[in-house]
Amino acid sequence: MNSDAFDVWFRPKSFESERLYERLGALLLKRYVPTGGDLVMQRLRRHHLGRRWVTASIQSLRRYERRTRLNESIHLIGFIAFAVLAAKKFASESLTAFGLTVALILNLLLGLWPVVLQRYNRLRLYRAIKLHSHLPQR
Repeated sequence: MNSDAFDVWFRPKSFESERLYERLGALLLKRYVPTGGDLVMQRLRRHHLGRRWVTASIQSLRRYERRTRLNESIHLIGFIAFAVLAAKKFASESLTAFGLTVALILNLLLGLWPVVLQRYNRLRLYRAIKLHSHLPQR
């Protein structure tokens, strides 16, 4: 499959907006995510002042956009795999209804909610890339 086929999934849909994802908790997750959230980066920058995931260069913006695709894919695959596993365990009666409920809630929080953050970040990146492309080149 080529990357254009994946664009159908990863490109923002007409109903998507930064505001939608903010309402779904993207900013809360962005603050606390352990792999580069606001609090982690704040602590990191105390010792490494110039540390940034993204710089203002178009190459950096595009590289981070690709990273959001990878992160989203990992979380979606994990979400689906864990949901199938939980359903199988429930069907075989090795998982109670309460256990299934807990498993699905954790799966939503740890598997699907991070997708909200990746899609939110991608919307912001597309806006930055568009602005960057309209700036005169130095």
